[in-house]
Amino acid sequence: MAKSLKTIVIGTSLTEASDSVVRTGVAVAQATGASLWLIHAYLPIAMAPGVGLDAEWIEEQRKTLRELITGQALRTGMTALAGYSPDRVQLGIGSAHREIVDLAQRVHADLLIVGAAESHGILGSTADRVIRKAPCPVLALRSGATFPPARVEIPVDLSPISADALRQGLDILGQVGGPPPEREALFVLNPFEVGGSIHFTPEQIQRFAGEELSRFVAASSPADGRPLSTQVRNGYAREEILAALQEKKADLAVLGTHGRGGFERLMIGSVATGVLRSASCNLLIVPPAASLWHERRGELSEVSAEDPVVAGLS
Repeated sequence: MAKSLKTIVIGTSLTEASDSVVRTGVAVAQATGASLWLIHAYLPIAMAPGVGLDAEWIEEQRKTLRELITGQALRTGMTALAGYSPDRVQLGIGSAHREIVDLAQRVHADLLIVGAAESHGILGSTADRVIRKAPCPVLALRSGATFPPARVEIPVDLSPISADALRQGLDILGQVGGPPPEREALFVLNPFEVGGSIHFTPEQIQRFAGEELSRFVAASSPADGRPLSTQVRNGYAREEILAALQEKKADLAVLGTHGRGGFERLMIGSVATGVLRSASCNLLIVPPAASLWHERRGELSEVSAEDPVVAGLS
């Protein structure tokens, strides 16, 4: 069953570009009826090297930032949302990713929105860290103008966690309004999988993969009656995903953060992060649902705790 969006958190850098991020969050909140929180994280700056922090100057910095974030909430339409209150606009003192994730955890957020188009602030290490620690799906926006999307690409690896990411991603898209987008599930066959078989030809493996992908999509997609096309490509995951996004002129890619091996570093380190940094479209990054994570651990309960796979899941 689809989980309705009730609470959304937006991380803002307070730059002009972040206005588009906040406006997109406001539009999603309007479409879903979700409550909206806005946060900017900062670190107090000393007056001069070697000089202690000046309390009066720190208060002036806080006052200036409060005016900036309040002004952004006003001009982006956040203050006009039903249920808005000034406490929904927050300043956090500390590293950006920790403050954003901490707020998302405190308010039990169903969606976290950050900007991915700026040359500083959210892009890069902050976005990587937010995605690694986020308790809910993360919408990383490069262009608010292309959300809701018209064309959506969903890379999958046929794992249960990947199936959950597909379901959650499509559930979210079904709630944000706009015309129904074109949707495609993408599976990438590694060259070693294609060339390493002594029993089947590359053409047969390609056909088997296509059939398995179709079964996967049929079993994993929401029962909304809308078609979801499929594509199998041969190559290395990150490069093929980026090529497919470009060829399809995708507005959005939906990515899970864990791969078949269950190691966080395999998916988020080599695929999702690479796509986040290189793709020109928006991305919806979906962490595994807690229920599936516990199920996966349960399946491995009989394996020795010294097994490297179990160690990676602990």
